[in-house]
Amino acid sequence: MEDIYPSGPTDVPPTLIQATSQYKRNAWLAVLSLLLFVALYLALTGWFAWVAYSTLSEVAAGIDDPLLHGLLGCCAAFLAIFMLKAVFFVQKGGDSKDLEIKAADHPQVFAFLNRLADEAGAPRPHRVFLSPRVNASVFYDLSILNLLFPSRKNLEIGLPLVNCLTLSELKAVLAHEFGHFAQRSMAIGTWVYIAQQIAGHVIAKRDALDKFLAGLSHFDLRVAWIGWLLSLIVWSIRSLMDTVFSGVVLAQRALSRQMEFQADLVAVSLTGSDELIHALHKLQAADDAWERSVQFANRMLAEQKKPADLFAVQTRIIERLGEILDKPDYGRMPRNSGKEQRIFKNLFAQPPQMWSTHPANADREQNAKQHYLAAPHDSRSAWLLFDDPQAVRQRINEHLMGHVEASPSSLEETLARLDADYARTRYETRYRGAYLGRMMTRHAQDPAELYQDTLSQGSLIEALQALYPQQLGVDLQQLNELNEELALLEGLQAGVLKTSGKQLTFRGRAIRRRELPGAIDKVKADITRINERILAHDRRCRATHLAAAEQLSPAWRDYLIGLIQLQHYAEHSLANLEDANGLLANVVAVVTADGKVSARELKRLLKTANELHEVMADIYQSARGVVLSPALQQHMEVETLSDALGEFTLPEADKSNINDWMNAINGWVASMTAPLSALCGICLEELLRTEQQIARHHSEGLPLDAAPSPSRAPQKYTRLLTGTERKRQKKLGLWDRFQIADGWLPATARLVVAVTIVGSVLGFSSMRTLSTPVSIYNGFSQAMQVSLDGTPVATIAPYAAHHAELALGTAPRIEAHTLDGTLVEQFEPVLEGRRKHYIYNIASGSPLIEWYAVYGNYAEREPVRLDAPRWSTAHTDIYFDKPPASVSTKGSGAVRSVLSGVGPETSPEQMLGILRSDQARAAMIQAHARWDSAAAPSTPTWQRLAAQLQH
Repeated sequence: MEDIYPSGPTDVPPTLIQATSQYKRNAWLAVLSLLLFVALYLALTGWFAWVAYSTLSEVAAGIDDPLLHGLLGCCAAFLAIFMLKAVFFVQKGGDSKDLEIKAADHPQVFAFLNRLADEAGAPRPHRVFLSPRVNASVFYDLSILNLLFPSRKNLEIGLPLVNCLTLSELKAVLAHEFGHFAQRSMAIGTWVYIAQQIAGHVIAKRDALDKFLAGLSHFDLRVAWIGWLLSLIVWSIRSLMDTVFSGVVLAQRALSRQMEFQADLVAVSLTGSDELIHALHKLQAADDAWERSVQFANRMLAEQKKPADLFAVQTRIIERLGEILDKPDYGRMPRNSGKEQRIFKNLFAQPPQMWSTHPANADREQNAKQHYLAAPHDSRSAWLLFDDPQAVRQRINEHLMGHVEASPSSLEETLARLDADYARTRYETRYRGAYLGRMMTRHAQDPAELYQDTLSQGSLIEALQALYPQQLGVDLQQLNELNEELALLEGLQAGVLKTSGKQLTFRGRAIRRRELPGAIDKVKADITRINERILAHDRRCRATHLAAAEQLSPAWRDYLIGLIQLQHYAEHSLANLEDANGLLANVVAVVTADGKVSARELKRLLKTANELHEVMADIYQSARGVVLSPALQQHMEVETLSDALGEFTLPEADKSNINDWMNAINGWVASMTAPLSALCGICLEELLRTEQQIARHHSEGLPLDAAPSPSRAPQKYTRLLTGTERKRQKKLGLWDRFQIADGWLPATARLVVAVTIVGSVLGFSSMRTLSTPVSIYNGFSQAMQVSLDGTPVATIAPYAAHHAELALGTAPRIEAHTLDGTLVEQFEPVLEGRRKHYIYNIASGSPLIEWYAVYGNYAEREPVRLDAPRWSTAHTDIYFDKPPASVSTKGSGAVRSVLSGVGPETSPEQMLGILRSDQARAAMIQAHARWDSAAAPSTPTWQRLAAQLQH
């Protein structure tokens, strides 16, 4: 271990890896935002569940308006289930399908990891996995229980990354990961992961509940309004949760950036300031080369051959790309590095940091070198960590390719096959990258424009030798840089990008936002100037070789022209197809942005889909006019382009087949794109190879063999010139932007609407569940004033009633006074249940009778005498009011129950006769004798009866 463990820096400041104030602040913001989301989720879920339970329980117990309250309870239960279902769909995270290794099998790897973890002050990894990815990362075994209990951290080591790094660089990468191991704030990521699943199910998941709502909303109008109302409430809840969780994501990403900086400093403290930056520099090349390696493996597997070692393929690809791009540092350790040198360029614009989880590489380099620490570099391969690296490589190879029926290839055969792929003419360094990643015909309406030029040299030999000068490479590089610069400026103007610093510095000068259009015009002018120079060189190349071919043999000139014309056809057809498909993708994204497709949006989608269908049909038709030369037929392995494209049987899109059509279109486009793309590449290769052959024979004065039959492009086909691409919709409409909260103004408006709706729902449900009805009856001949906890509720006229709501969850004090303020009585009633209809009979002043109003042929019912309770509950249709003169019924009759007290027309004797006990009669006599109005006709009778009681 001492031999393979790279040395670290000396004199590391003890404060280097201490958490910064910004780190701590972002950690607290992340925690608080997450707590807000969880609290809101639990509060809404609990509230709806409680409303459903309490309301439906009261309906079961028997209350007034059981239909209304039952409907309320069912709606609340639906919303509770809608909220609660997300918890049951939380999936366990952290399961890995990669290869786990054990210390017993790889003692050197684990000794290295344990020593590094100890030096970093981090816990040792719980499990270690080897993956076929260009990556190293921390991941967890996660479940809902990890909201309460900490989870153990696992380590992933990507072998394609190991393949490209030295020991020192791998130590830096792993030290960075152990820097995360040591961060307690990593727990926030666990919580956010689980909360994200919950939020995803609440906000985005569409399931049986949504189908139920959709069906209910399209049912009979008398029921559909319930579906509309619930759909509106569900939309509001989703919008509210989405907004709150967006805050959680922003806070977590801000913390994640600080965590990356902090983990980088851990790596710096253990390996120095350069090693991690070197690894970041290699990362892009390693990633690109590995992706190409996998593609190469798929091509070999399609030929029933299994590549021997993808890691050797990755290494060879990095070497070849470095040669092709003429970049000696590509995928290798930079030649110039140190305290003052900077590998990564700090662009003047970048995506808004709020949506980024990782800082820009330039910022990470500045952070790592802010306090520069030098350390010795161990340039040996990181594969030294493994006792048997070849066996490990082979295991990953087999794991990646699976059990495929294919004959194994030797390493020599595999690399020879790879070298053949990269031995293309266009890759030769003499071309200065002129044919890499660019279409050479898109600017021309007619193929003849590609070779109409006048030779400037005196002889063809001089003209041929003057092609592809060093300046061409400079122009191509500058054109790429200008296009990147233009994209950044246009991103700033559109608001998609933000300035890297406090001000925008463009070409060494600070400019204001209003100067952006002028800067964009300047860059476009520079692009046009350089592009014209490059295109002029393209024309000179074609014209010079055509002139040389004319001198050798006119048939060879015709052969070259056929290739140029076919190249023009293939590139324009491919561009037209990809552009039409891109427009369809744009329209799909727009019309589905809010999760629903309206009739107008469907019409637009069908129109765009059939525009693509028309383009595809046109290409299939024009392909019949394509004639391939023998060389092209051999390379494409078909006699005609139509054979490569196959038969076009895709129907046009309509309302009835649009779902199936959209599911199939990508396959159709891919089946057409592949032959056209292959034709572009093969045609270009044949053109360059033929031009080389003609130039060599012309320079050496040697005769050429007879030219093969030329290729031929169709007479008519669609051209798509550069700059004439179909316009994309870059901004959603106001309604869609409101629906998905795109922009601060739509987001604010949606939040206000959602809060208003959810607040109204909560307010309504609280009124229905936090209060209970009470009917107050005054059976005395003078008005009474009733108050609740000292607050007047109502003044009730003689022999009249008042209806009110009584708050639950309290012990109310009810008082009754005469109008002159004399206290009649006060008491604190017992609330026996929720949503029961309570009856307050002031001072037991009136007998209560429940009787029945009968309509039609319904049988008569006897009234029920209830004595004169001061505080009771009742369940009738009508309280202290007259029943309607008639009712509507589907049967032959109906009945309505009515609760009544007695009126002034009832004599004291009649009232007392209604009561069933002497005790109740005595209480009523005393109450009326004391509280009836002196002017009432019955008062003397009551006073006489009271006097008799005293004797």
